[in-house]
Amino acid sequence: MEQIISRCGNVCSECPWSRYMRKKINKEDWEEYSEQVKKYTGYKPIKYEWEGCVGCLTPNEELPKHPFYNFLKKCRTRKCGTYNEVKNCAYCGRFPCANTVASNNFTKEKVSDKIGSEIDDKTFESYIKMFDSMTNLKKIHSDLHDDQIKNPKPVSKKTDIVELKGEFKNENYHKTYKKLIEIANSNLSIKGIDTVSGYENYLIRKDILWRLLWIFGLYGKLSKNELSIDSATLYENRKPISLPSNEEHWKLYINILAEFGINTKLEIKTDKLYTPGGYMRVKVPQTNKPTYIIEMKANPKLQKYQFFKALNEILSELKSKVGKRAFTNFKKLNFNSILS
Repeated sequence: MEQIISRCGNVCSECPWSRYMRKKINKEDWEEYSEQVKKYTGYKPIKYEWEGCVGCLTPNEELPKHPFYNFLKKCRTRKCGTYNEVKNCAYCGRFPCANTVASNNFTKEKVSDKIGSEIDDKTFESYIKMFDSMTNLKKIHSDLHDDQIKNPKPVSKKTDIVELKGEFKNENYHKTYKKLIEIANSNLSIKGIDTVSGYENYLIRKDILWRLLWIFGLYGKLSKNELSIDSATLYENRKPISLPSNEEHWKLYINILAEFGINTKLEIKTDKLYTPGGYMRVKVPQTNKPTYIIEMKANPKLQKYQFFKALNEILSELKSKVGKRAFTNFKKLNFNSILS
């Protein structure tokens, strides 16, 4: 069949999770095939009750009614490609941008290094190449003519900060609020925020960062101008977002917080940090001990007005005043309920 390339450069027609491969490989060979996929990618494709992914080029209204497809509907690269009417990222004038979900983690060299032995061409073609998305896109891009490449249509960032209708009870609260305003107006280190993919990436970071600030401020252990919180406490209060799932993902938010004077460190407490699926554990297996601790220290400017203490008091009072609406109000910096 004709090769089908996803918006982000994966080869849909050869993907183990696609309907194409599920029909191509018979039942007797599937188990061995899926074990090989897991060996090289870290994930095992299982035949569920549905027939497999129909691909991100399928319009939303034609996607099967199955929860699996929510990830396609939410994909920022798919949204960007659809909005700009391009087949995939290779056809975009901003390619390669920092906001695509295309990956260079599945090159032949990187996977060989990961498993500790060199992968031959046949193995790479059979189990890995379909996920070497950035390489696939670069090959497509290099073969295009200038008139086949489109610049993305610009979008504008929206900031939904609620106007205050009163005054904070003390100056430390006001200064803490000003720091939160600074964070809210930031692009959160997103380059290309004027594209759909960039703006969607910003919204994801924003949701996670504000939830982290909420958890840190309410549930962290405060000691002078330092704050600490363990993985179990983070997990218990994470909803409605997902926590960073690996050390690299945590590093992203650590770097963002550092821009605003919050110096953060991830302290690993176990050599069994990751699950077989590659996600950070919450607790050490067969114990209640946390697998990691987040430690934060305010820089001298923030220390002057006891930023962590003020944040804790503001959030505690907000939660007391408006209950279940407190986090929603916090994300919009709506502190009117606690103003004088």
